[in-house]
Amino acid sequence: MSKAKLKKALAALDKEELITMVTELYDARKEAKEYLEYWIDPDPAKELERIERLVSRQFVTPQGISRRSPSLPVINKYIKDFMTICFEAERVGELLIFVTEQMADWLETRYRRVSYRASLRKYLNEAALYIETNELGPLLGIRLDRLRERVEALEAYQNEIAPRRWSWRRH
Repeated sequence: MSKAKLKKALAALDKEELITMVTELYDARKEAKEYLEYWIDPDPAKELERIERLVSRQFVTPQGISRRSPSLPVINKYIKDFMTICFEAERVGELLIFVTEQMADWLETRYRRVSYRASLRKYLNEAALYIETNELGPLLGIRLDRLRERVEALEAYQNEIAPRRWSWRRH
């Protein structure tokens, strides 16, 4: 259905029918509920904190134990959902850096997971591009630079230990 068709259908409803339809949507879909709750009381800081908690649970259990592997599609969904609901570029930039930091933390504890290095680099590049595009350098530039150094150090460490650790498989 197109947006014009939706507007026409909504215009045909009276106030009570519209209220009924929105409350049914609120009950029927988790995403609609989250959106409407944010629409009623927009608090970007609180929403960022909620999403950060959800993201960190993908890397660490509630007991503080590092997970075997995070669900990257779930993390990407959290990022996308936040970007569609919050229009503050600095909050989105903070989230992108947070996700990259969480991935780096996780890789430091799970240093054998060399296969996730590409994902870490992807998240770092996305954060850097977003920060540059939205001119958030003065606000998030130092944090991004520290994160770049950390990722490079982590990659160097993994490049150093990977050949020794897995060399027996080559023979």
